[in-house]
Amino acid sequence: MDNQPKVRLIYQGTDVTDDVDIIECVHNDVCGGESDCLNIRVDHADKWFRWGPQKNDTLQVKRSGYDSGTLYLNTIIPEDGTYRILATSAKSVPFPVRWQSFKKKTLSAIMTMCAGECGMGAKQYGISGGMLYQYLLRDNTSVPMFLETLANREGAVLKTLSGDYVAIGIDYAQGLSPMHEMELDDKQMDSKYIDRRDLRWKSLQIVTPYGNGTSVDSAANGPSRTISDIPVDDAAQAKRWARGILLLHNWQAESLEIEMDFNPGYTAMARINVASRTDANGNWIIRKVKQDLLNGRTKAVMHRCLTTVT
Repeated sequence: MDNQPKVRLIYQGTDVTDDVDIIECVHNDVCGGESDCLNIRVDHADKWFRWGPQKNDTLQVKRSGYDSGTLYLNTIIPEDGTYRILATSAKSVPFPVRWQSFKKKTLSAIMTMCAGECGMGAKQYGISGGMLYQYLLRDNTSVPMFLETLANREGAVLKTLSGDYVAIGIDYAQGLSPMHEMELDDKQMDSKYIDRRDLRWKSLQIVTPYGNGTSVDSAANGPSRTISDIPVDDAAQAKRWARGILLLHNWQAESLEIEMDFNPGYTAMARINVASRTDANGNWIIRKVKQDLLNGRTKAVMHRCLTTVT
């Protein structure tokens, strides 16, 4: 470990690395229903504690080209003479459930309004923030759950990143250039391929009084599904949402888990190409990454790119 590059800890914009001894440092970079989380344990934190750390103070860790982005202090736990610090990419605020209606609002405006309720910002990558909804209902849910559901219907996943709720289109991510091309054989014990293509739906139809829409996966042999309890504006939205829901469900049917030496380029929704004689051969999108920054290890879970949903 002595030969490993040093992990830097930035607190409220100031490098406090020399004021603490970092014993553990794991950053989980995720998307889809979770926030990024930093789990760090430090010794000799007396100097740092003189700063009077408070909930939602900003933290950041860096190591050899890797940057966690801005994280927000959540919890400090005394632990056998050391301190365990937990920080997340979403601010620690109450997430009350509520009813809310939106009339003639764009996706960007809706996300911004809801994110502001939590002291967060909002962004969209690979889906249009200008999509207009004549009427949209937040059905007694929290902001994260509502925005995640809306993003999923539009064929995207929700990620919290440096104080923003970010909707990232799956099609957009699949079209990115690969940040890593790797070889994988069946003798590598640090990988696991999970094939549940039998769970893919063949088609999904949304049926409403205002419009119907159907999406089909030409490579799936599973059951067809019908949804009739989602209000839509028209047939175009029904078709778009049917595709978004089907794409997200079927995209998760194949998973590849892999562990390797530290790779700073592995982040959620990045593209990976795998060359292999096994069934894992092909193109993949990272769903979540565990970066052990102190010990120099990267563990990722990814899903295969899916281009057969129309």
